[in-house]
Amino acid sequence: MWAINYIDILSSIVIAIVTAAVGYILGRLVRRGLMYSLSKVGFDEWFKKFAIGKAIIRGGYSASEFFGLVSSWIIYLTSVIIAIALGASYLNINWLADLMYNLVDIYVVGFLKALLIIIVGFILTDAFVGYIYKSSELRGEVRLLVPIAEYLRIMIYLATVLFALEQGGISVHTLNMLIIPIIWGLTIAMVIIIIAEVIQQVIRK
Repeated sequence: MWAINYIDILSSIVIAIVTAAVGYILGRLVRRGLMYSLSKVGFDEWFKKFAIGKAIIRGGYSASEFFGLVSSWIIYLTSVIIAIALGASYLNINWLADLMYNLVDIYVVGFLKALLIIIVGFILTDAFVGYIYKSSELRGEVRLLVPIAEYLRIMIYLATVLFALEQGGISVHTLNMLIIPIIWGLTIAMVIIIIAEVIQQVIRK
């Protein structure tokens, strides 16, 4: 009985180690592959045109390095969780295996969904705000459009983050309550800035 238990435990450990090792190797391969392919197609130069790309550069990474690093760590984490789940399943510890699989399904997949929504949403927002700037040719119009455009950028950013978190499986009810005063504050500040700009233009005329 004891020998059988010892063999089962040893086998579950070997399964977990092999699974984690495969995940580690796969993560490194994916990281290198992403970094190489993205840098070769000019993704770094294109992505740094957007606010999120500039933020990544300020963090000390190129876009290809950032996405390669994030992808590898997601694979590392997923492989470790799956390794624990497989080891638990082999030992018939079903509650632990189910818990690990739920972690992958809810948090890892949810994080991926939220990250993709945020990145795509931020890129589309920056493109939209850039179009607003390009549509104005007069200097006076640009001065008036700046607070409006930046206000829209922040509002859409906030909406994108809330939507991404909700789609990722995270409750945003409390966060909504915290953001409402910020939105009102930004709205009031934007109105004041616009009024001040209009008054300055009227005085100059």
